[in-house]
Amino acid sequence: MGSAIFSAKRRTEVAATRRLFVQRFPRCFRAPGTAKLPLARTIYQDLRQALPEVRGRLLRDALHDYTTGRSYLRALVEGASRVDLDGWPVSVVSEPEARNARRQLRDLLTQFAPKEKNHAAHPAA
Repeated sequence: MGSAIFSAKRRTEVAATRRLFVQRFPRCFRAPGTAKLPLARTIYQDLRQALPEVRGRLLRDALHDYTTGRSYLRALVEGASRVDLDGWPVSVVSEPEARNARRQLRDLLTQFAPKEKNHAAHPAA
């Protein structure tokens, strides 16, 4: 999951909402563990219109979870197409956006590096 910290119940709701994104908009959203596409800058507003049954806060949390993961941040390279809900290109990732994504990815990897090193030093029996 992304950088947000959720309760167990909220994690379940966020995961279900992310599955809904993938199910309803498969040309835009990708399943966990797969390469992602950069999303249109208006994607939150687009989702609000397309999924009025999903509460705004839950929509925002699920979208945040999706866009703060490693595979999404890796997709944000300068010049990459940003897609709408139907998977059509609508704009491109700018150089400052790509730079910001690289910084976020570096911070994310740094945050988890000590845990991964510690885990490697103490393999399971």
